[in-house]
Amino acid sequence: MQHTSEALRGWFKSVQPMCAELFNAAHVMCGNYDLAEYALRSAILDVWLQNASGGMGFRERLRSALRREAFSAALSDEGQAAEFTWPGAGRLRDDDPVAAQLSQEPVHTQRLVMLRHGCALSSRAICRLTGLTRGQVRAELNRFEARCRRRMSGQDRARSEALIARTAKRLLGQSGPNMPQPGQVYRAFEAEAGAARTPGFRAWRIFGSLLLALMALLCAAAFWLFAVLVQPV
Repeated sequence: MQHTSEALRGWFKSVQPMCAELFNAAHVMCGNYDLAEYALRSAILDVWLQNASGGMGFRERLRSALRREAFSAALSDEGQAAEFTWPGAGRLRDDDPVAAQLSQEPVHTQRLVMLRHGCALSSRAICRLTGLTRGQVRAELNRFEARCRRRMSGQDRARSEALIARTAKRLLGQSGPNMPQPGQVYRAFEAEAGAARTPGFRAWRIFGSLLLALMALLCAAAFWLFAVLVQPV
């Protein structure tokens, strides 16, 4: 990749259509605007550093990087102490029964629905983000789905879960005035990409990767040694 402003702008154009979805997903996960903006920038930079271009799998790489960065930010000390600013899932312009029901739910229920059906997080991940038990998460989601089914026609009730997921993804894709503007995101990305080109940054990134690999090997060796020692004679 040619590390020029033109190349950066061209690459960012392939990301820009997803910025609303990525930021909204980060805001749901982190619960805080500033942390969500940080997670968005970090995810974009991470995928760019992988030399990922558009095409097959590009969107999924962005979503995966966003989930990883947002999850890390949300569970950090700063994330645990941050103010909860997520305003809710919003509304759709058309007559969507799922969106209409969701707008009537408390914000904590809306967040569970968006985490599960919009961000596609597992029950375990949702529990870690919200502090709820799996039973509480499952019960809340089941009650919401039951209320949605009562709003649906007979043929739609059989595929209520798929319709909830479709609505949640549509809500994530909505842009609004209370989110970072693409130009603002690009300027931050351009500055961080410029810093990432420095030898010191690359050396630190390589060192960090090697350190993680070494720690993984040490953990594997420790588990193997423990397994050998506990075997009966």
